[in-house]
Amino acid sequence: MAKLEHFAIYAADLEALKDFYVEVMGLKLARVGGGNPPGGYFLADDHGGAIEIIARPEGESNARQRWVCHLAFWVDDVAAKQAELEKLGLVFETDTANFDDAIQTSFFHDPEGNRCQLVWRREPLT
Repeated sequence: MAKLEHFAIYAADLEALKDFYVEVMGLKLARVGGGNPPGGYFLADDHGGAIEIIARPEGESNARQRWVCHLAFWVDDVAAKQAELEKLGLVFETDTANFDDAIQTSFFHDPEGNRCQLVWRREPLT
């Protein structure tokens, strides 16, 4: 069976988006991509999940697919993390939020417009 290694997203401001995911979401810098200046970063959590942030080529746009393209972050307390992010000015969707005893989830966009999800599940996916 294949194993998911990482998911990649574009960034117009590579350094700012890296800083957001490291400082706000708690990921760690795992590897710097090639190039000078760097063409991207690999950021990882403590459980084997990783994202690659790639410098977005001029003229390219981010994906705009509401249900398919998003990064999901497991948190122990969705409401608390959402409140923390809202204090930073991030806006959460209201029509997709779900808070019950089986799953808690809410969606927002990172500083580059990539759709992100906070999620807690009573029964983890894996």
